[in-house]
Amino acid sequence: MMIIKIDEHNIDREHICCAIGADKLNTARAETKKKWMKERFEDGLVFKRLDERGKVFIEYMPVEKVWKPITGENYMVINCLWVSGKFKGQ
Repeated sequence: MMIIKIDEHNIDREHICCAIGADKLNTARAETKKKWMKERFEDGLVFKRLDERGKVFIEYMPVEKVWKPITGENYMVINCLWVSGKFKGQ
């Protein structure tokens, strides 16, 4: 089991495991999400996922750059956290 950090160097070949299906419409949504992520990496966006079957990932970024109505300094904001499949509850 390994944690994969998704960044500008590997995002095009890695699955981002969002709750997005595999049909045409959802594939387009995943590409839109990847485009957004590429634009946010320089702002400090971090996306890590487990290299196992099941959705296990976390996405976070500095509060100073987050796109939510939150203010602060020197904190990280979790945009998304997902644990499912056999890892749920662990």
